[in-house]
Amino acid sequence: MRYLIARVFSILLVGFGSIVVAETADSVYLHGRIYTVNEAQPWAEALAIRGDRLIFVGGNEAAKAFIGAATGVMELQGRMVMPGIHDAHSHLLWAGLHLNYGCRLQEQETIDGIISKLKQCAAGKDKSEWLLAGLIKHTFFPENKPNRSWLDRAFPDTPVYLREMTFHHALLNTKALEVAGIDKNTPSPPGGEIIKDVNGELTGELVESATILASRFLPRDPVERQLDALRWSVAVNNQYGITSVQDAASNLESLQGLDTLDKNNELTLQVAAHFIWGNPGFGGRSNDDLLALIDDRAKYQSRHVRTDYVKMWIDGSPTPPYFTQADIDDRGQVELSRILIAPDKLNEMVTRFDQAGIKVKMHVAGAGAARVALDAIEFARKENPRSTVRHELGHTNLITPQDKPRFKQLNVIGEMSPSVWHLYGRTLGDPPQPAWEFKTLLDHGVLMTVGTDWVVTPTPNLFPGLKGMLLREDESIDLASALRMLTINGAIAVGWEKTQGSLEQGKVANFIVLDRNLFEIPVAEVSETRVLKTIFEGKVVYEAGGGIARQPDSQQTRGAP
Repeated sequence: MRYLIARVFSILLVGFGSIVVAETADSVYLHGRIYTVNEAQPWAEALAIRGDRLIFVGGNEAAKAFIGAATGVMELQGRMVMPGIHDAHSHLLWAGLHLNYGCRLQEQETIDGIISKLKQCAAGKDKSEWLLAGLIKHTFFPENKPNRSWLDRAFPDTPVYLREMTFHHALLNTKALEVAGIDKNTPSPPGGEIIKDVNGELTGELVESATILASRFLPRDPVERQLDALRWSVAVNNQYGITSVQDAASNLESLQGLDTLDKNNELTLQVAAHFIWGNPGFGGRSNDDLLALIDDRAKYQSRHVRTDYVKMWIDGSPTPPYFTQADIDDRGQVELSRILIAPDKLNEMVTRFDQAGIKVKMHVAGAGAARVALDAIEFARKENPRSTVRHELGHTNLITPQDKPRFKQLNVIGEMSPSVWHLYGRTLGDPPQPAWEFKTLLDHGVLMTVGTDWVVTPTPNLFPGLKGMLLREDESIDLASALRMLTINGAIAVGWEKTQGSLEQGKVANFIVLDRNLFEIPVAEVSETRVLKTIFEGKVVYEAGGGIARQPDSQQTRGAP
């Protein structure tokens, strides 16, 4: 009610110029170039905030009427302001653990460098203790062929588990295989593969769901370490202007940690926590146990954490050397052998979740997986014709021409991944195919969001990806459309558009101040944009130079995540 009163008086103020506003603001921001992402009022000069809400968005002179004796007045000096960014795909706990406590191998690009780093990480540990490290690429190894023999020479008695760059695969040494009970006679599980060489010997590589055969033996992190990791991840997100995020694989530990932070008033992000189903490797539990967690989801909901979301993986990763994505073959058929959840079961589960009001995000790397996911949503639409739940395809890398119109027809959101271009380039698969067709999908009326997939990316900084969206040759889009994908579209995807995603009276005061005006600089400079200040619910949670988000030390070896 107080916001309605403020709205009425602010209208009177503008109309008559002499009416005194009934309530004063806690803070007022003046003289900015404020891009609101509100089509009815794209630009403003000033904002007024009371509590966690915007009570005024408009001109400088009108805003001054909201200033009282206790109001904090902030001078923007012509800086650009925009709504807080929504990261549509992140992994808060994994990122915090790996970048703060993990044995990090990204900086190593040779086997000698990897072994040297692993020895540093193992120093002082009992040799029987698991050594977990990552993230590796096949190119780090001689002839681009990862093999356990390189690890065995240095660690004959220590179980070593190396995560691959996408988290989809792993490389183990012989000791780790022994501890996990894996030998050359162990059958590959559905949706995964235990790799063997031409002689039938184990290489140590575990692909997709085969990783669960070993990862279930890894020790869990202490609770305080998990909380510290989450605190750090939240601060880093604020540093890059992110005020809301889809945590795209929330396991039990992540859910418990987020709940603790929120109860302690330490969570300065709005989080859409996506429960895991259909992938025990990522979930760390059986599908039955994962489903029980989903059924109990209200237990983990709090002020800043919403839990009506599920994440499923339909296929693998479109990256070498394994190429586990599900494509469309030469006959126009889906490569079903690479689909991780049987289509009939997927139809059943998407329909079940849809009926319960749960939004489903489905990882789709290949065009075949995208088709299977769209088929499942179409099935659910027929079973639940009154449902208004909007589901989302994660990554949306490769989509066939005939499937592109189905997004709008089925009210499906396409989450895009421009931040991973630095890892894989702008083509994916084998043979390479153009990926992330922003303009084509936009022309088809697809509502798109943008995610970083952090920890796969070094940081959750979306500005380099934003530049790429504007410089895609035939697939380039305009800046206004791109900024919608980073803001209001993300809010729509998770059902928060009435309170977040744009700067309007009555909405939550989540916004950022930038060091440059994105509309006035060369596109090539967009990637260099820095956030000067992040405001979450009306309070400054990050300020450049404030030292809020400590940077990960590449030599840090405080243990294994």
